[in-house]
Amino acid sequence: MTSNEHRSVASPTARERVTEFYAGFNHAVANSGETDELATTLADDVCWTDATTGSHADRTYTGIEAVLENVIEGPGRRADHLQALPERVIEADETTVVTGAYVGTIDGRNFDVAFAHVFDLDDGRIRTCTAYRDTALEQRVFDA
Repeated sequence: MTSNEHRSVASPTARERVTEFYAGFNHAVANSGETDELATTLADDVCWTDATTGSHADRTYTGIEAVLENVIEGPGRRADHLQALPERVIEADETTVVTGAYVGTIDGRNFDVAFAHVFDLDDGRIRTCTAYRDTALEQRVFDA
């Protein structure tokens, strides 16, 4: 069978792109920061805002390197095992909301911290994300 060279290549849907993001996140934290695949899901000027309360309130990271360091590599170093498990994806125009949980272990203790991520995509890449999670529970897990 020959390929159709005249067929246009469709951009990934928002659901496909955020699914790729979480797969890349899980790969990067399990493999000591191998972030090349994950970086392709992000726009060059990506802006990630941690809109939670407490000591992590109102942190915004701009650019691929800042997001990879602070959102992926930093948490990956703090936990013995960490995964982001998206459970529900809701799409509305250019916005995609994902609810799920960060699960894993730290110092032999299991944790399960719920999150909600609100993504805006542009040209098939993540342009912005506003992240919400249970910081009281997170502090008990990571600061114990």
